[in-house]
Amino acid sequence: MGYLPGFDEDVFISYAHNDDDTYATETSGWVAQLHSDLDQRVKVHLGAKLRMWRDCEIRNNDDFAKKIPARLIRTATFLSIISPSFMRREWCLRELEEFAAHAQRNEGVLLDDEKSRIFKVEKIPVDRHTLPSQLQGTGSYKFHGADPARPGREHEFRPFLGGEYSRRYFEEMDELAKDIATVMLGMAEKPAAGVEPGATARGVYLAETSSDLDPAASEIRRDLKSRGYLLFPQGDLPYRAKDFSAKAREYLARSVLSVHLIGKEYGFVPEGEAEKSNAWLQSDLALERAQDSAFLRLIWMPPGVAPADGRQQRFVEYLTQDAAVQKGADVLETSLEDLKTAILESLAKVERELQQRRTAFRAPAAAPSPAAGSGAAPAETAAPAADDEPLRIYLICDQLDRKSPDFLALRKFLFSQGYEPLLASESGAEADPLEEHAENLAICDACLIYYGRGSANWFHAKLMDLRKNLARRERPVFAKGVYLAPPESDDKSEFETHEALVLRGGDSFSPDPLAPFVQRIAAVSADKKR
Repeated sequence: MGYLPGFDEDVFISYAHNDDDTYATETSGWVAQLHSDLDQRVKVHLGAKLRMWRDCEIRNNDDFAKKIPARLIRTATFLSIISPSFMRREWCLRELEEFAAHAQRNEGVLLDDEKSRIFKVEKIPVDRHTLPSQLQGTGSYKFHGADPARPGREHEFRPFLGGEYSRRYFEEMDELAKDIATVMLGMAEKPAAGVEPGATARGVYLAETSSDLDPAASEIRRDLKSRGYLLFPQGDLPYRAKDFSAKAREYLARSVLSVHLIGKEYGFVPEGEAEKSNAWLQSDLALERAQDSAFLRLIWMPPGVAPADGRQQRFVEYLTQDAAVQKGADVLETSLEDLKTAILESLAKVERELQQRRTAFRAPAAAPSPAAGSGAAPAETAAPAADDEPLRIYLICDQLDRKSPDFLALRKFLFSQGYEPLLASESGAEADPLEEHAENLAICDACLIYYGRGSANWFHAKLMDLRKNLARRERPVFAKGVYLAPPESDDKSEFETHEALVLRGGDSFSPDPLAPFVQRIAAVSADKKR
């Protein structure tokens, strides 16, 4: 019986037997050593011993079909040792497929939509484009790095070699052990009803970096996780440019700070992107996110960084010389310890900003002072609807959805509940669309983005509009919502945020998904009247 009820085993270690090799005078194979070390360290972090197992024998096809799948489906988590040998071994790929398929049908591969039950250990480098779909997007524990004795070459971390090789091995192994323990605890203790996982933790986006700064990124990640911060990205970002940007935007939206480590290497260029590296794209996306004044950016380079090629040199010049990039960001060329201090100072600054917003929300709004000669208050401080007026809900939709039956039914339902739906004027109207959009965001009591037939770019632009315009208001809106309507898309199915209520509509309109949104408006409205 494993640590978790309902499972016979806790961790299955999947590996190619070539990777359980011994180096020089080592007495234990690499995989066997990792198995033994994890067994001890997980016990320290979890306070209980886990049942870990691996297939130590090379089996024929019949033997595999009879024994391995039956045991895999009774195992809680899956740990893959990635290498070129793993990618060529049929049994390894079948083990991964069997586990992922069964997990998806039952408890799910992801815990709290974030932590994966599949762990990916990189023994030696593997091109991320070639990874099976089940390993795309999962976090990597890299047990390899630059060879200190031979510049430009990679070497595995092995305890027997001592020095830097040994230190890095135990650091990475301990991080893996902590995360295994965290997933075990999460599977054993479901969050209390009504508590959204991670809702109390501040999100920090630690951008993917190049291989030369992996040790620095790992050190920062460990430090922030130990302080209770929620780290993004959760796993590797997709390798296709379109998916890469969509996922990064999603994680940035859930973060209050982004940290970008810029080294001498250029990193990788996502598939479909002409030239920009993963580091460059993330920097641009964070700059887009920074339209929210409560979001901060830190860009760090080690002192004396010397780019390895012309593309990285241009990227460094862009970061250090472009005024638009530097606006609202701290660009640092300091020690790693100074960077860690700057991160904590930035997080404290964000917390003060958010506290001021909460205070402003709780405090009664002062009567606005109209400008001389003007009969209206500024849009940013527009007064709420009077008690005898209906509450105003600004409905934001693409023109393609404006006449759709589902949108018309949603609008009619809100009107029937006593709310006043606000809509932008039809295309071609005399009003300036941008001014009207900003005005509606300033005067509404709640806002709802209807994401139906509009493009993903349209939706994320409107989401950014909400962040930018609502941040200027002295009086926060009662509720923000995103209504996901047909047709289905990958962007919709993967979308999640803490910034608004996510309401998932069905094939045809039903008022049920709107219940949390309407209840939030009613609750805040009633609280304001007391």
